[in-house]
Amino acid sequence: MIGAALIVTAAATPAPESAIRWDAKNAYLKCDGAIDGSIAWPAEPEAACVAMLMCANERALSAQRERQLIEQIRRVPGCGEP
Repeated sequence: MIGAALIVTAAATPAPESAIRWDAKNAYLKCDGAIDGSIAWPAEPEAACVAMLMCANERALSAQRERQLIEQIRRVPGCGEP
């Protein structure tokens, strides 16, 4: 009984943002941290671009974070406008 309760509790506890992969369905949870700089964007420019554009399209952002994200997108070579 206790083991089952621990499994349910562990399943209900969300993974920390840093543990979520950029190609996961819930990767949008990493966006705020990545924009603020506490979580790294993917190292490869193409993957970073994909992640940044996903954040622009899938995450509701404050006006300040949206401006920060657009600035970051513009620094990635070949990454267009959101």
